[in-house]
Amino acid sequence: RLTEQQQEINNLIQGKNAVDEENARLKNEFTNLNQKFKDKSKELKDTEECAQKKEEQNRLVIKNLEEENKGLNTCCADLLNDLEKLRKQEAQWKTEKSGNDARIK
Repeated sequence: RLTEQQQEINNLIQGKNAVDEENARLKNEFTNLNQKFKDKSKELKDTEECAQKKEEQNRLVIKNLEEENKGLNTCCADLLNDLEKLRKQEAQWKTEKSGNDARIK
């Protein structure tokens, strides 16, 4: 009977050792996965911050381009007005030249 109990104790010790080894392996795996999670979380945070900065830069670029576009539109309108004035002046000069040519003849 003592031998049976000793054998049962040995079996329980072996089972406990196996459980302890599995527990140690799982703890190690958990530690590794937890570290990967932390790394990925930091990477995600960094990526989000970078995306936010890029978005802000893009907004700034768009705002600057819109302001530049307004200035260019104003400049184009001014140039078109100047062109129209010059065409009217040209027509007036042609009329005057025509009259002068007729008087000279």
